[in-house]
Amino acid sequence: MKLLFGTGNSLKYSLMKERLNDLKEIELVIPSMLNISIDVVEDGNTPEENAIKKAKQYYEVSKLPTIAEDSGLYIDTFPKEEQPGLFVKRINGQEGLSDEVILKYYVDKLKKYGGESLACYHTGVCLIDESGQIHSDTIIEKKFLLTSKVSSKKSILGGVLDCISYDLDIDKYFCERTEEEKRNHYKQLDANYKQLVKKVF
Repeated sequence: MKLLFGTGNSLKYSLMKERLNDLKEIELVIPSMLNISIDVVEDGNTPEENAIKKAKQYYEVSKLPTIAEDSGLYIDTFPKEEQPGLFVKRINGQEGLSDEVILKYYVDKLKKYGGESLACYHTGVCLIDESGQIHSDTIIEKKFLLTSKVSSKKSILGGVLDCISYDLDIDKYFCERTEEEKRNHYKQLDANYKQLVKKVF
C-alpha cells in the first residue's frame, strides 16, 4: 500500500522511511515521486493544525492515504508571548535570516532568562486513511536543555540550534552525538509514529 508523506524535504523522507521500515506492507512515497506540486499555506496555530492542513491538501490531490507532520519548539523559561513555537527560524517577524543571526538571538534570549532552560519539540502528526478519515495527534518529544553556552564544536549542520541543545541522557550537545545516539534519542517519537500508523492500517 502506498502512503504519501506530505513533504518536499528529502532528509525528512529518509527519516520517516527509516522510522516505518519494519512496516513492510507500506510503501512510503513523497509528492515529487508522483509529480505532485502544491503549496500549502501553514497558517495553523499549532503543529497539529498545520499537519492536518498539509495532509488534507495532499490527500485531496493524490487520493492516497497520506501522512504529514509539523513541529514547534517550546522553552520552559520563556513567557508565552516569546515562545518560538512554529516559528523557530522567524525572529521578530523576519524570515530568511542566517543561521548565525538565529543562533545569536537564542543565546541572548537564554542569557536573559537565566542562561539555560529545559525545552522540547511538539510534533503534530496527521494521517488520513483510504476512506478519507482523519487521525491526528500531538507528540511531545523528550525534553532537552537549551543553553547559552555554545558547543566548542560550533557545528550547526543539521539544525540551527544543535550547538546549544544538550542531550541530558548522554551529556552531549546535539551536534556532538553519533548517529546511533541520535536514533536512541528519538526512539519514543519513532514508537509513537509506528503506533499511529499501525492503529489506522
